[in-house]
Amino acid sequence: MISTFRDYELRDTNHYHAHIEVNPIGVLDVDIIEKKEHHQTDLCDISFEKLAGKTRVKGKEAKHQWQLDLDDKDANELHQLISEANEEYETLMRDL
Repeated sequence: MISTFRDYELRDTNHYHAHIEVNPIGVLDVDIIEKKEHHQTDLCDISFEKLAGKTRVKGKEAKHQWQLDLDDKDANELHQLISEANEEYETLMRDL
């Protein structure tokens, strides 16, 4: 079980950058570098919304929700990484 890290340029007016960790124990960590903002969300609380020319990634934390806009290609990659992490976690739980 190894975490996967990705860096993406956000599709917003400021072109901020997000450093994302997909942890196979079921957690997504997001750091918005320029804003010094951090979010940690369970993988089951992540959703994707297709918009015109971009994809909005939404997450729910204990007290609030967050969202960021990614290029469609980047969002597809992130979705795939989350799916693989979920499968890996489920496999581990079955093996225990």
